[in-house]
Amino acid sequence: MRPVFSCVASAALALPLAAQTGSISRSVSVSVTNVDVVVTDSSGRPITDLSSADFEIFQDGKVQPITNFSFVNNPLPPPPPEPVHGQAPEPAIVPPEAAPPPAARAHLIVFIDALHLTPINRNRALIKLKEYLPTLVGPNVEVQLVTWDRSLRIRGPFINEAPLLGSMLTALGKEVALGDVPVRERIELIRRINDASSMDSRIQQSAIDSALTDVKAWADAQAADLDATAEAVRAALSSVAGVEGRKVLFLVTERLTPHPARDLFDYLQYGMQNAGTGARRSPGSSLAGGPVNDLTWTHWDRSESFRDVTSAANVAGVSIVTIDAGHLGFDDALSPEVAAGYGGRMDSAIGSLDMQTAMNTLADETGGATIQGSNDLALALKRIEADWMTYYSLGFETPAAKPGAPRSLKVTVARKGAEVRTRRTVIERTPEQKVADAVLAGAYIPHTSNPLGASLNIGAAKRTGSKYLLPLEFRIPFEKLTLVPEGGRARGAVVFTEVVASPEGRVSKVTTQRAPLDIPESDLASLAGKSFTYSATLEVRAGSLTVSTALTDEVSRLTSYVQPHVLIGDKPRTR
Repeated sequence: MRPVFSCVASAALALPLAAQTGSISRSVSVSVTNVDVVVTDSSGRPITDLSSADFEIFQDGKVQPITNFSFVNNPLPPPPPEPVHGQAPEPAIVPPEAAPPPAARAHLIVFIDALHLTPINRNRALIKLKEYLPTLVGPNVEVQLVTWDRSLRIRGPFINEAPLLGSMLTALGKEVALGDVPVRERIELIRRINDASSMDSRIQQSAIDSALTDVKAWADAQAADLDATAEAVRAALSSVAGVEGRKVLFLVTERLTPHPARDLFDYLQYGMQNAGTGARRSPGSSLAGGPVNDLTWTHWDRSESFRDVTSAANVAGVSIVTIDAGHLGFDDALSPEVAAGYGGRMDSAIGSLDMQTAMNTLADETGGATIQGSNDLALALKRIEADWMTYYSLGFETPAAKPGAPRSLKVTVARKGAEVRTRRTVIERTPEQKVADAVLAGAYIPHTSNPLGASLNIGAAKRTGSKYLLPLEFRIPFEKLTLVPEGGRARGAVVFTEVVASPEGRVSKVTTQRAPLDIPESDLASLAGKSFTYSATLEVRAGSLTVSTALTDEVSRLTSYVQPHVLIGDKPRTR
């Protein structure tokens, strides 16, 4: 996705640099890894009476002591009260100084792959999602909708209101789904292969070469779409990496295989022989890039894209539930375009098995689940809802942290017959990456942590060409900053991280600026009661925007998050 915003930042001080102050200390950080674990019996019912003593965690094959343990139960929200005939419901009264509600503990991201879904299967899935999801949302569970049709659109923040969620799912059913296009193209390719196989031998080779060239071009297009789809899923996963709590992504797709056109190459290679034409050599000449063989399809192998999705999910701490909206498999051999051909049988199991294997891998590696061949998606989701309603959260201190390196994970339970589901790999993040993750997530879920006591003043936006310059001024009390003594001076830094998002789902790149602090120790006492000021200017488009920001004390790693909502051209606001 092309960035639609940019940041120009500068640091300014309320006093000259030599007059800054702060506390002097050293800090030691401990990395804690948290994993969510679903435990069920042989019938799929959640087991809810386990203690930390019942679990063992192995990282890279070594047992790790469990330092954090909790059992999470997200009860369904109560049904709305039945309205009394002729009586309007009483409005809810919220005290003017009411504290914000606690954050939801489970976050469901519904990714609708409209690029691969056919309209009919997309709408069937949406109907069942509308039947199931509104029964969940409330104070404990919230849902975010994401769509992909060569354009990734995050449909606003997480939703915990059933009527709003239902109306949004209904609206998605009126949008375009593109999955019919490759289906029609594939049918036409099969017809061309059939026609070429039945032609006079004097022109057959040329016709087969032409059909093979078209199959390769179609494979190129499908591989490019698959790579783009995988990148879109990774972007959706990254956007929630900083969200705390249980996170599950529903990948609703169809015919998403890591080996596009593999069945068509198989049909080209073996179709003539299966049809009894007597042909024994592989079709295709040097004019079409050489004959088809058993390894031709590997040129378009996109298994790496699926592995990248798995890695992104494990980095973000998200489990993936893969949903094949195609429902029951379709046998191409029964279709008229194949039956009318030369009698060769299309092996439809190739594509189905490739997709099933890939979907199972995404689910197994991330501690999720797979839904395939189900005609009732709502019922299938109900059967596995322990994944987001009833689970255990375990934590352990990570020895010898290795940010960015995959580390194997295994969780066992001392309960006969228990089935354990959790991710198989964890990938640690650096402190800087965790802040960036939280800032990106803050575009959709507000962070209220403010240990540095930061305040923000938003200036008036000034138009420059087609964009606006939005000035921001942050203040941090000097006594909140931590500096390190070195040779008679106190040194540290404040790191500013920001991202800007629009309601339409456009999100800028996360940008970071560092403001160093270098102060004579003799000057520290003079700054009591004064503030450090950081000024940033954002270049933004017009409209309603969420500016998600973080200010991090580089020494103590304390981070304050501020997420103002601004309407460009509106009056300046202080927060």
